[in-house]
Amino acid sequence: MFREVIQRHDKVLIIGGGESLIGFDWSLLNKWNGVIVTVNNVIKHIPRADYWITVDPTKGGVVQDNMSNRKEGCYYFACYPQITDENREWYPTEEGIHYLERIVPEKPEEGIGDFSLQEDRDKITTGDSCYGALGLAYHFEAKLIVMLGVDANGGYGHWYDTSDPYNKDWKGKFAKYQENIPKIYRQSVEQFKKRGTVVINGSPLSSIDCFDKMTPEEAIQYGITR
Repeated sequence: MFREVIQRHDKVLIIGGGESLIGFDWSLLNKWNGVIVTVNNVIKHIPRADYWITVDPTKGGVVQDNMSNRKEGCYYFACYPQITDENREWYPTEEGIHYLERIVPEKPEEGIGDFSLQEDRDKITTGDSCYGALGLAYHFEAKLIVMLGVDANGGYGHWYDTSDPYNKDWKGKFAKYQENIPKIYRQSVEQFKKRGTVVINGSPLSSIDCFDKMTPEEAIQYGITR
């Protein structure tokens, strides 16, 4: 079921759902000279995506509609646990999806556990969806990664729908989870350093503090000129 990531790309743009992208000029994507990776419902609202990934592929035994209604020209990854007789009904699969094994650390909601990026190319460490995208870029062996809309700063909604809250089912637990997200991303820093990979966080107010920060526009321009 699980297959290795064989694609290689030097330059990767990751687009998340954070509210820092409200008002962003999406025509700037026309100048981006690398690949674009996005997550979950973001793909429905951007003009271009080369790759899509989710670490939350199903809910109540039903796959995300993004997996069954795919955008032409985009390659789809979904991260699943090992399928057993006990969980099989909760993880149906779709044809045309590249499946990776989802590795869940000890207590992801508390940022506790080993969140290192996976060296095995058929696995992805979950932390949040954009951390899954970061792990995918690591498998691509990217030399430059620019992240947009990766805020983790207590925002209520998404840039494309501010009335739609993140993780409704988490209720009060989600705020605590967001507080711990920076701990997760910090665990990737040494791996990127060893590879000589530059990671830019294009969300100035993001709580993720382990990468250099720029505005979204500055981050795009930085990437284009490198």
